[in-house]
Amino acid sequence: MVATSHVELFYRDEYVYDVGGAGMHGTFDAERPRRIRDALVADGAVGAADFIAPPRVTDDELLLVHPRWYLDEIRKPATLAKLLLLDPAYPWGERLLDPVLFAAGGTVAAARSAIARRGIGVNFGGGFHHAQADKAEGFCAVADVAIAIRALQRDGAVRRVLVVDLDCHHGNGNAEIFAADESVFTFSIHGNNWCWIRKRHNLDIELPAHTADGPYLDALRANLPPIVREFAPDAAVYVAGSDPFVEDVLGDFDVSESAMLARDRFVTDTLRGCGTPMVVVTAGGYGASSWRIHFNFFRWLLTSRDRGA
Repeated sequence: MVATSHVELFYRDEYVYDVGGAGMHGTFDAERPRRIRDALVADGAVGAADFIAPPRVTDDELLLVHPRWYLDEIRKPATLAKLLLLDPAYPWGERLLDPVLFAAGGTVAAARSAIARRGIGVNFGGGFHHAQADKAEGFCAVADVAIAIRALQRDGAVRRVLVVDLDCHHGNGNAEIFAADESVFTFSIHGNNWCWIRKRHNLDIELPAHTADGPYLDALRANLPPIVREFAPDAAVYVAGSDPFVEDVLGDFDVSESAMLARDRFVTDTLRGCGTPMVVVTAGGYGASSWRIHFNFFRWLLTSRDRGA
């Protein structure tokens, strides 16, 4: 295996919690992190021992973004079940929150790795970009991206951070958390706005339903390079949602599989070309083929020989 730059992968089996027929939204593939991991190993792009198992996000890290009363609330299994569209009458236990806490810990660990190694940290979960400081929304209970950014800033590892959110749905949670903070640039290309932020370092690009390859990639190529050049971030978090893919059952864009990989490569090469450490989170993606979009991207990260490819 020859990597394009230093890449570390963060995954553990606790990311996956099969709720079976207990009412979870049928479009969400709870097995997606494991499917991506298994496919990369079977392909030979990486070995089974090459994955790093992150710890749970800590209370101290959670409190960098969320008030304690909110954390107490989502730790109630019935409350969390409602947020995740599960049957609240089912006897859920505390384990229901584990995938969220471990995935958030993976985002923090990937962020620290990317900064320490000046490379790329890939989390096979996370990207809960609808969660706000005191509100869960859109399957998202914990704002892992914001937590990772605040942890890096608290530790003095970074000052300015760019969030590149290409999930089909607006990255409203991160936009609202950082609405008064110009040290974080929130950039989102999506199907429709979930909020309206007025600050210098925020750009929301709303595209119409059935946007296809050309207009989608044109919007990215026209806007990301000048943001990176002018904002000059110390690090970037790439919210690499797979739901712009034409086969996604909740997204309404018509972006092909090849254009999704072109998107991911462009983001990576733009950031890497400026020497910007990058954190990748998987975010949204719904339906049986969601995992394949991430597999294509991560395989390219791990096996490409040409840094400019």
